Amino acid sequence: MTDHEIATEVVFEDEEVRVWNQVVQGGEDIPKHEHKHDYFLLNISGEGPIQVQFHNGTGGSLGETFEFFPKPGSSDFIKKGHIETAHNAGGDYHAILVELKKR
Repeated sequence: MTDHEIATEVVFEDEEVRVWNQVVQGGEDIPKHEHKHDYFLLNISGEGPIQVQFHNGTGGSLGETFEFFPKPGSSDFIKKGHIETAHNAGGDYHAILVELKKR
């Protein structure tokens, strides 16, 4: 599993950050992927819920499942280490994901 599978497409990358465009249509699944870097999730549109299933005990204090209700215009900081699949149970979702490669 590579770390180039965590969002829709890379739009910028240098030695410190990798910036992804993330578009998840309503009803769409996000395949299994691993977050190998801490990251910021900048929520642009869509309010979910995004139903997340963690694998191999990587959910930590979130448990095995987590329901995410993004708020457009907000951002979230997420620590690395999660292996997950997800399902967008709401309308179309768009975000910018910024991985911190040197952290």
